[in-house]
Amino acid sequence: MAENELINKGLTELRALGAEIEKVVKTASDEAKEGWQKLQPHLQQAEKMAATKANEIAQEVGESTGEFISDVRGRLEALRARIRDEKKG
Repeated sequence: MAENELINKGLTELRALGAEIEKVVKTASDEAKEGWQKLQPHLQQAEKMAATKANEIAQEVGESTGEFISDVRGRLEALRARIRDEKKG
C-alpha cells in the first residue's frame, strides 16, 4: 500500500473514532470529557500533518510527472522535426 493510501486510511480511521467518541462523550463522566478535550487538539494536529504530507507527496509526484512529460515532449518534437526533414529531402 502506498504511503499516501496509508495516511488516508489512518486519518479516516481517526476521524471515525473521533466522531464516535464525540457522540458518546456527551453522556460520559467528567473525566472522559476532559480526556476528550485533551485529545481533540491531537486529532486536529494529525489531520494537519496528514494534509501536509499528502501535499508533499502530490508535489513530488507532480514534479516527477512534469519532468517525464517534458522529456517525452522533447523526444516527440525531435521525432516530428526528423520526419519533417525526411519529407523535405
